[in-house]
Amino acid sequence: MEAAAVPLWSSRRARELAAFAGLGGLAACSGAIVAAAENGLHTLVPSATRAYPGWLRGPLSEFGLAIDSSGVAWLVVAMCACYAIVLVCADAVSARTGIVVIVGLHVLFMLGPPLLSSDVFGYVDLARLGTLHGIDPYSSGATPVPPDPVHLYRRWHSDLPSPYSPVFTLVSYALVPLGVAGGLWSYKVLAAVGSLAAVWLVWRCASALGRDPLKAALFVGLNPVLLLFGVAGDHNDFLAVVPAMAAIYLVIVGRERVSGGLLMLAAAFKIPLAMPFLFAAVRPGARRRALVTGAAIALAAFAVVSIAVFGSHADGFVNAIREQQNQVAIYSVPNQVGVGLGLGGITAGIRLVAQAALIATLLLALRAAWRGADWIAAAGWTMFALLVTTAWLLPWYVTWLLPLAAIGGDRRLRLASLALVAYVVITRVTIWASLPT
Repeated sequence: MEAAAVPLWSSRRARELAAFAGLGGLAACSGAIVAAAENGLHTLVPSATRAYPGWLRGPLSEFGLAIDSSGVAWLVVAMCACYAIVLVCADAVSARTGIVVIVGLHVLFMLGPPLLSSDVFGYVDLARLGTLHGIDPYSSGATPVPPDPVHLYRRWHSDLPSPYSPVFTLVSYALVPLGVAGGLWSYKVLAAVGSLAAVWLVWRCASALGRDPLKAALFVGLNPVLLLFGVAGDHNDFLAVVPAMAAIYLVIVGRERVSGGLLMLAAAFKIPLAMPFLFAAVRPGARRRALVTGAAIALAAFAVVSIAVFGSHADGFVNAIREQQNQVAIYSVPNQVGVGLGLGGITAGIRLVAQAALIATLLLALRAAWRGADWIAAAGWTMFALLVTTAWLLPWYVTWLLPLAAIGGDRRLRLASLALVAYVVITRVTIWASLPT
């Protein structure tokens, strides 16, 4: 009796071909987007609206490609489709191939101009205000801002008071001697290296937890939103993601004291929600005391340095963040819910419901983690709730969620993360596709 024929799609070869097609498509679409940016498309490079010098273009400036905003929208959609194919066929990707593509795409976006945001020049501007112009970055928004060459590449007048923490501000001060161009390229390197470090930590965490490290790394390192908005946008979020992921890894392997210090470092850049979940992961006793000790020492050190440099204004960024959260991003989920309900956008009632949903998710997730559930997945669900309920959702905030979803043991969390990625992409490509050619 003859054996039944094996369907082509179930064969190893077919999955390998599909995976390579997905990886190749990601690389091709990414290259085309960078080339379109080099050609001066302001949709991609808002910093170049008034000037586009060679140092802003970068070393790939000879590879310009004439693509309009609608074409970019379709390229991003194609990137997402290729990413989905790679995730489905991840078991057919070798570790070497996966690592090469992840690193290669990070280098490509690092070498291109800053995409889809001019925030990086805000970092440069605030540092120059504090060092060259003698203005406290946490001064009132009404503080007169002197002329500076960096303003040519910004889309808004000022970030005063700064929404960035004193620790990040001190890091940015160190880059001021490099000038505007040197500061930009320093942040580009920091973003790319930080993202790769986060991917490496995701690999280490997944391996320590007995999960597939390559699938976790591909989930994070090839994500189009992370690449286009996080790495190519040169955002500082990776300065928080890396120590947060390192803290999680050290708790997994039983080094709580260092973990506590790193978690405070992450909090010093962006306030994370991971601390209570780390406590849930560590049983009462010496390990939990070590975690508390490390966190307390780091917190005291950061407080002393911040107060020594910025005095009583050191906590000014907290108020700035609070005020920022009272603003509304057009494509935040609560605002779009208000639009869908015919209310014109977010209302006080919608905001209250969203905040209640976030608090409820946090309490339920903590309860589950303290009872022995997967604490990483619980932290991931809380982060997901934060992103869905905030009125100030920006695309690169997804980078906070992806590592937790990748190493957490909950498939539903990964699907929810991909749904949020899809939402972010759809809202952006809809805008780009509607722009006049």
